[in-house]
Amino acid sequence: MSEYQRYEFMTSDRPLTRAQLDAVNALSSHIEASSTHALIEYQWGNFKHDPIKVLYTFFDGFLYWANWGSPELALRFPHGILPAELINGYDLDEFVTFTRHPDYDILDIHFGEMESPDEWIDYELGSLISIRDELMDGDLRSLYVVWLASQRMMGNGDEEDDEINVPPVPPAFSKLTAAQQALAELLQVPQELLAAAAQHSQATAPSTDDDVAAWVKLLPPDRCSDYLIRLAHNEPRLSRLLVKELRELNPRKASPIFPRGERVPYATLFAESRTIKARQEREERERQQEIHQQHLQDIHDHQDNYWHQVDQAVTRGSGAGYDEAVRVLIELRETASHFQKNQEFQERFSAWVQPHLRRPAFVKRLQDRAFALPER
Repeated sequence: MSEYQRYEFMTSDRPLTRAQLDAVNALSSHIEASSTHALIEYQWGNFKHDPIKVLYTFFDGFLYWANWGSPELALRFPHGILPAELINGYDLDEFVTFTRHPDYDILDIHFGEMESPDEWIDYELGSLISIRDELMDGDLRSLYVVWLASQRMMGNGDEEDDEINVPPVPPAFSKLTAAQQALAELLQVPQELLAAAAQHSQATAPSTDDDVAAWVKLLPPDRCSDYLIRLAHNEPRLSRLLVKELRELNPRKASPIFPRGERVPYATLFAESRTIKARQEREERERQQEIHQQHLQDIHDHQDNYWHQVDQAVTRGSGAGYDEAVRVLIELRETASHFQKNQEFQERFSAWVQPHLRRPAFVKRLQDRAFALPER
């Protein structure tokens, strides 16, 4: 397969200005850009700029992936809207950085050593960008998905490591958002591993009961004026920054960096995921067997209809028709065996096939599938 790399950027808070769009278009001859989106694809060569710097300067979200893997998702946030200790306690140093700047903060999730999945998947930033809003709303489920991916990447499922920090399983992990599911797919976190973690998750997140009307009275006058000026300038996400500051002023409420929840070692989750996968595979086999049994019963109850299908298929006189006829005959033979009516099937088959023995291509197909043919 030829080389393929995809760089995708999106704005969320506000569109690019004309000058910004001109600067973005000048980044690459491969770029397709609008005021809210930019896409760069390479079949050879590389993007000549640092995509994180491009994200910091122009956009709110960035996604990279290549046909060999190496996924990267980075998000830009207004400075201070997320706590400085956001990723503390996750042991994500090899995979995630959270860099704070005077105006914006960058969360960079990068799995450079991750190989691509067996099947080609077109990942799109649009399915992931809402993780940005979720994090600003205090929903840390996406970070836990990243932690699961990092532990799986490092192969930590064999035994517990006391030196590894274990974050709590976030509330409502059994009901991931579409963006969080897309992140799990991007980072190749198996569904059974997500299900194992969900077993240890609270059903719903506790209510914050924010009393903004009461809290705003605690805000100093100069801060009120500052927020009004910034509101007049249409500063994005200002409401979230205000609520964050109000919470910090409230003496009875401290916004926790981590949600309360059970801390489950990855080795435990990995073992549970294997049990879940084995159960799911067994249930799927049983489901398929039940479907197959129902199909055999349908054939048994409507044999004339299926023999009619065989007639119509053979009469077409084509290779495809012969293949279809043999397929239905195999099902009729299996049904007869299942209901212990092999002799009845053979008698009907021998009488039916007699006029078709002059079709050598059809006869060859029957012989290849061990049908007992009468003598001519």
